[in-house]
Amino acid sequence: MNRLKTTSLLLVGNPKEKRYFEEYFRDVTLLNDNHNIFEFYKKNIFPVIFLDFDLSKENVLEICKKIREHDHSTVIVFLAYALSEKNLYKSLALHLSGCILKPFQKKQVEDVLFNINHELEFLSEDTFRLQEDYHFHINQSILHTPTHEEIKLTKNELKLLTLLVKAKDEIVNEELIEHALWEEDSFEIDCSSRLKNLLYNLRKKLPKNSISNNYKLGYRLIHI
Repeated sequence: MNRLKTTSLLLVGNPKEKRYFEEYFRDVTLLNDNHNIFEFYKKNIFPVIFLDFDLSKENVLEICKKIREHDHSTVIVFLAYALSEKNLYKSLALHLSGCILKPFQKKQVEDVLFNINHELEFLSEDTFRLQEDYHFHINQSILHTPTHEEIKLTKNELKLLTLLVKAKDEIVNEELIEHALWEEDSFEIDCSSRLKNLLYNLRKKLPKNSISNNYKLGYRLIHI
């Protein structure tokens, strides 16, 4: 479970449960109940969240729904003494990554953690991290802020960003970009002003200095 050893966990539970999961994760942040967890989540980045389904201060399903309105990549797991078939069915639509029953049984816990590890490995391959912890989900073609807010991109902004992401550290020349965006038009008319305008608007939606301009060579995306 190497991926877990580099991952932070947000846990709703008690100090004993915190100590239990510290064996598996790099670090564990503990909250005593579900109250205000959504506000805490928005201000901090946690790849994995364990929610206590038995605490009654907040509706856990509603919390999950709020989180999923912001992003689909955070791994969410329920901790519960029991989960009814009705609640389990409702949770399916929220892309729950598992449920760990109490009292914890090592085999069951490690089965869930094994699945989480694979999920995190997949997400790491799908996620391209920019500066200031902005991140672009390649398969979903979605750009997120550090607090998981989706940044709306136009069709051509998305095409350009995807092209630069796929190039990774390579410089992409202007002619290739113009042809990818405007196809046959790029052979018949000068698209350089279109490209400059597009770059200007895209740069406003990204962290400062995210796109470098290499004179007479092209453009490169700066990432971490």
